[in-house]
Order: sequence, then structure tokens, then C-alpha cells
Amino acid sequence: MYKTLALSCLLIATLPVQAIEPVMYSAISPALASPINAETNATYANDTLDLYHPMAGTDLTLRRREAGLADGQTVRGVSRGVSRGVSRGVSRGVSRGVSRGVSRGVSRGVSRGVSRGVSRGVSRGVSRGVSRGVSRGVSRGVSRGVSRGVSRGEALTPLALPALIAPLAPQHTSFSSTAQPTLYWYTSEAYNGEFEFTLNQQGKVEPILELTIGLPPNADTQTAGMHQISLADYDIKLQPNMEYEWFISIVPDETERSSDLIASATLKYIAPTEQLKQALATTATQQTYQSYAVNGFWYDAIDALSKQIAAHPEDNTLRQQRAALLKQVNMPKVAAFDL
Repeated sequence: MYKTLALSCLLIATLPVQAIEPVMYSAISPALASPINAETNATYANDTLDLYHPMAGTDLTLRRREAGLADGQTVRGVSRGVSRGVSRGVSRGVSRGVSRGVSRGVSRGVSRGVSRGVSRGVSRGVSRGVSRGVSRGVSRGVSRGVSRGVSRGEALTPLALPALIAPLAPQHTSFSSTAQPTLYWYTSEAYNGEFEFTLNQQGKVEPILELTIGLPPNADTQTAGMHQISLADYDIKLQPNMEYEWFISIVPDETERSSDLIASATLKYIAPTEQLKQALATTATQQTYQSYAVNGFWYDAIDALSKQIAAHPEDNTLRQQRAALLKQVNMPKVAAFDL
């Protein structure tokens, strides 16, 4: 027996090494072993579905980032208004009080006697000017600050910030079979402001795409739910085998960027594998997302499935399948949107 084992090891050790295409996980759901049909489609509605299979050798380092405020936005208008009002009021009051006090004191002092007038005028003018300036400045600053702070706070924050902003992506870097993927993200509540989108390429200092996404036409809020951006709309093409990180952000205050809500994920573009090509060749168009998912191409899978949902919004089975896919990548709160 030991001689046979040794001989086997020797034969294995002398086999030539060949460069091979990355293989996918072989734990394919039984339903995919046969052509996809209505019965198979029903199988995937189960929320325990194990459909997405990362490619073998995928780096599973956690890269996804989610954001949000659990209790919504705190209205800061009043406190900032008071603070700025007092500061500006005191500064302006002191400056104007001193200026006017000195001027009047000198003027009166001259008429009473140049020597005594100048001396007393300057002294009294400065003293009264500072005293009155501070008093009036604080009073007016607080009054105006509260008024403007309340007014601006109400005008700028009629809606709370979303409790959750999340990219529809696995926690690790996943793949796209197209150089111009469509990227999706989720917001838990409606929001009446803009989104900022940024796309960074590994090794480059400056973003390759940076833009502001305004409110939809004829709408005064960003709706709760799924949002998307297509890189093709901006003529952006990803380089193969290069890692990219994309960000979706909400900026509550342009003057205090530390309060930004930032969600992000990473992706790579690689050409379709032969296994994927074969699977797509035998799969109905409306079910290609299943082939993408089982072969590790997350971004193609979520895009194809989301497009099917947009085309058939009344089909709850499709929504259940997307929810199952999202649960697989540890996004139960996002999945709940489709259930």
C-alpha cells in the first residue's frame, strides 16, 4: 500500500503545470443542473436560496461600508444661528461703538477744551463704546441668530436623513462582466437633497468620476428604496482586473464635511469566463441573473434582476429572489424592502 501511495505522489509531482482559468465554486444548486423553467423559478423564490457563489480564490476581505443616522438628523439651525449671531453681533457692536464713541467724545471734548476734551473724550468714548457695543451686539446677535437659525433650520431640514444608505454589493470585492456596469444603492427613507457619487481607481490619486445627483424631474424628494447609476451614461469604462471603489454620499452640511454619510463598495471588471458564456447560451433572457450569480458575477446578477423587477413590478417572485440574494450577502434590512 505504501509503495502504491508513493508512486501516486511521484506521478502527481511530475505532471506539467498549466495556466488555467479561475474556477468557480462547484456547489451549484440542484435546480441549475437542468434547464431553468417555471418550476426552477419558483424554487428560487425561497428566501433560503444559495444562489450567489463567489469565484474560487476571491479575496473575502470586508470592503463594503454602509451609513445612516438611526435617529434622523438633529436640527442645528438654531444653535448655529445663535452662536454665529452672538459672535458677529459682539464684533460689530464693539467696533461700531468704539468708533462712534471716540468720534463723539473727541468732538464734544474739543468744544469744551482741546486738552481736557481729547483726554476725556477718548477715555469716555472707548469705555461707553465698548460697553454699549457689547450689550447691543449680544442682544441683537441672539435675537437675529435665533430668528435666522430657526428659519434656516426649518427651510433646510424638513425631512430626516435616511437611517440606512447601503450599496447593493457583497461585503467583499465582486465582479462585473461588463466594463460599464450599472451600480445600485438603497436608502431606507425619502430624502430631499442631493447624492454625491465618486468612483476611484486603484493607484490613481484623483477620482475618475465625481458628480452630484440631483432630485428626479418633477419631484421634490429622493424616494426611499433602490437607486442606480450607469457608468455608460458618463462614458466611463473600467479597466480589466483593476479594483475600483465607488461611493454614494449625502452631505448634510457643506461647511462641516465630517458629518457626511458615506456608503461604499468595491468591484473589478473581468471578461466573461467560458463557463459563464456557456451558461448564458442556454438560459432564457429573463433569468440570466441566475447564471451570473452562480458564476460569481454579482454586479451583472443584481443589475439583470433589478431590470426584471422594473419591467414587471407586480411580480412578487422576482422581488423575493432579490431579497434572497441580498440576504446571502448579509443585507437583511435592505432585503426587507422587497418582502
